[in-house]
Amino acid sequence: MPVAPRVVLDTNVWISGIFFRKGVPARLLDSWIDGRFQIIITASILSELAEQLRKKTERFGASPKLADQWLGYIDMYAEFVLAQNLAADVCRDPKDDQFLDAVVSGAAACLVTGDKDLLVLQSFQNIPIITPREFANTLGIV
Repeated sequence: MPVAPRVVLDTNVWISGIFFRKGVPARLLDSWIDGRFQIIITASILSELAEQLRKKTERFGASPKLADQWLGYIDMYAEFVLAQNLAADVCRDPKDDQFLDAVVSGAAACLVTGDKDLLVLQSFQNIPIITPREFANTLGIV
């Protein structure tokens, strides 16, 4: 059996997948739950995700349990890596450097994002930066 690819998801993919359950990001999250790939995450990415989940839960009128359930699942099943600060001042938006750091620190196969500030780079240290649809195509789920 092939080894599941190690992948970093940008916050926008998480938010879209959790709150808009009919799109490609939702299919990706379902595929992760099914074991098709491994999520790599750092403490700073989890912190940003937790903050955004709480904001969007309130904005969309969803139950706060939704955020807690996802954060609990991530805590249990994602692979946490220590950020090594290997990507300082690479991105147009400095807040996005944490995702580049995570892909290198966690030896990820790719970074999956919808963020144009990241996508414009196309890769970082030979690690592809791809859209959710591109990743879904590699998994054969679209």
